[in-house]
Amino acid sequence: MKRFSLFVPILAGLLLSSLLVAQNQPTATKIGYLNARAVVEAHPQFARVKEIQTKAEAELKPLREQLQPLDAKIRAGNATAQEQQSYRALSQNLQDSVKKWNDQQNAALRPITEDIDKIVSKIAQEQGFAIVLDQEVAASSGLVVYAAQELDITQAVVRALPK
Repeated sequence: MKRFSLFVPILAGLLLSSLLVAQNQPTATKIGYLNARAVVEAHPQFARVKEIQTKAEAELKPLREQLQPLDAKIRAGNATAQEQQSYRALSQNLQDSVKKWNDQQNAALRPITEDIDKIVSKIAQEQGFAIVLDQEVAASSGLVVYAAQELDITQAVVRALPK
């Protein structure tokens, strides 16, 4: 029985010491933020995305301009059957073109965002951030109403981008 009475305090001591050691492990507790749009636009490959956007707008603008008067006639109830058919065809053409350009833009953005994700992860780990939020999303959603300027890692990420 004496052995058992010594065993309990020793076991309790070991458990407490392991908890204290676990608490001394460094854990990230800071929450940071960055302006994701500014970082993406600062990436050297973003010029390709802008080029795609410019080409897309050049193709889509005339389609939208052709649709406007037909849309107004349809809404007013004054469109002929041929105008309604033209509207459906133009509308489908516009939707197909928008999808095509969105797919191209997303393909151009994918390597940029993957690159940025790696950089953000590295900087967050180096600076002890547990979470990094997109400043615009956090602010517009009401998730964050105040954040100290020293928690902004935007410039650190921009400086770490490939040249």
